[in-house]
Amino acid sequence: MAADDSHPPPPNPEYQQWSHFKPGTYVTLERKILEHQENNIGVVEAMAHPPGGAVMRINTKLVDLDKDKATLEETRIDLGEGSETEMPADKVTLFANGEISHADESLLEKPSQQPVVKETEGDEDVTVLGNKIKTHWVETSVKTGRELSTSKDWLSDDVPGGLVREEVKKSVNGKLLVESVTKVIDYKLGS
Repeated sequence: MAADDSHPPPPNPEYQQWSHFKPGTYVTLERKILEHQENNIGVVEAMAHPPGGAVMRINTKLVDLDKDKATLEETRIDLGEGSETEMPADKVTLFANGEISHADESLLEKPSQQPVVKETEGDEDVTVLGNKIKTHWVETSVKTGRELSTSKDWLSDDVPGGLVREEVKKSVNGKLLVESVTKVIDYKLGS
């Protein structure tokens, strides 16, 4: 049976989300990462994050949009005790047809064991910058061997990029190794 070329590839959901906004729109996320060093056998202490974990701010701005692609500029600032380190800006292209702009980055090594995936979802109002926003949350648990990763994402089309909040936890043999919380701390619509 020959492949059916009459159907276009499925649309890129990231492009679709940004296509609702005008250039100049931006969103700033804050991510806090806490490593549980006491549970992480084999981590070199000098390389681990200091107590209290790491904090970073990620700003994503829509700089150009047309029917084929959206161009985003992403900057990241790592916040340390009394210091800020700003990383060089990165351009990201989201193609409407789902084409990948950095194909080499998506060719990750496949796990040796097939993961077990469990997903639940629901709706919840989340307060962002003093405003209640209706969100749809999706919670995913992936178990591969002794490793368990869980993430819960609160999503809304009313926020640029779609992500309102994310909580991620990773454990091995039932011991929590790392957890992170990402949330919107600022956004503005372009005009």
